[in-house]
Amino acid sequence: MPDNSSPGALEEFLSLLAPSEDPSWIYANEAVVEARRRGARCREGDHRKTVLHTWLAWQEEPGLPFGTALRTGIFVRDSPEARRFVAWFHRLFVEA
Repeated sequence: MPDNSSPGALEEFLSLLAPSEDPSWIYANEAVVEARRRGARCREGDHRKTVLHTWLAWQEEPGLPFGTALRTGIFVRDSPEARRFVAWFHRLFVEA
């Protein structure tokens, strides 16, 4: 994780920045579960990664890379997770 203490991949962190009340985020989760039920080969352990990429594919500009998606404002920037990341980044690179 970007804070060097939480477990998981970058997609796990970015999933925390997705707007949890967005109907397309909720449906992406449901769609991944259903796709796996129907034989999709995505692994259970990669669920959040698969949901994140599915949700990004459904944006106005489908499939943006993570950095571009962050800059466009698709992700929630003022969440507690985002603020903690910014504080960690600031301590690591600005104050050091």
